[in-house]
Amino acid sequence: MGHGVMVTGATGTVGRHLVGRLLARGSRVRALCRSPEHAAALLPRGVEIARGDLTDSASLESALHGVDAAFVLLAEDGGEAFAHAAYHSTGLRQLVVVSADAPRGPGFDNPLFVKHVQGEARLRAAGLPLTVLRPGPFASLALQWAPALAAGDLVGVVHPDLAVPVIDPRDIAEVATAVLLGPEPAGVRILPLSGPQALDVHARVRVLGEVLGRELKVARIAPEQWVRLVAGRLPEAYARQLIEVERYLIERRLPVVASVREITGSAPRSFRTWAQDHAAAFSAPDRAQSFEEAS
Repeated sequence: MGHGVMVTGATGTVGRHLVGRLLARGSRVRALCRSPEHAAALLPRGVEIARGDLTDSASLESALHGVDAAFVLLAEDGGEAFAHAAYHSTGLRQLVVVSADAPRGPGFDNPLFVKHVQGEARLRAAGLPLTVLRPGPFASLALQWAPALAAGDLVGVVHPDLAVPVIDPRDIAEVATAVLLGPEPAGVRILPLSGPQALDVHARVRVLGEVLGRELKVARIAPEQWVRLVAGRLPEAYARQLIEVERYLIERRLPVVASVREITGSAPRSFRTWAQDHAAAFSAPDRAQSFEEAS
């Protein structure tokens, strides 16, 4: 078998696609999981499962033993434990981390921004070849509309005019696969990732309606109303942080970039393709992911 890759978030939005692609390419895959019993029921046969936590450097050091590449999601500690474990690892040849376009500086104290800024810096300091993936918002965030669409045809959001080049998580997994199994990068490489076009909420809901055969509408709602609306699925502090991220994205206006095609040789999937492939999820709202998973 090929070289070993440790995958964090192996049952999540990107990780589950990455695991399948790595196995198909002949790689030995080790999944870091807090609950191996739960993960074993979700992961394909052939995946090694290591018990561990992204904030526990001791368990990470153990899980990294015997692999030479790792796919990293940033935890609440901003990558501190993982960077420590990677620094002390003797076999790792490269890291691939999922980060985000995040502002830097004391004026941006949103924990979601800080996590990515600190995480990138800490993994750089580990001294290993590092590829930083900075995808735009995931197409799968649309799954959060499933409960509202189960009750009616109206989607309520704070910033309906926010246009972003949403990306299919499968494209992120394909980029990560190509990087992890490709030539070892020199130093640090930053890869912004995007879908093929910027779409605001109106456009995405219109596409989703066409796929579902329904006439859907979008309503602008106040931030406080949205926080109350998602209270059963999302902690209040996290909901408020997401609103601030959206405000930043309005100012930032993330561009469409060619990285997916350049790295994988294939064009990124459209939001319509994502919606067609996930249409069943909108008839079963209990299957919708949490915001943390979808983001």
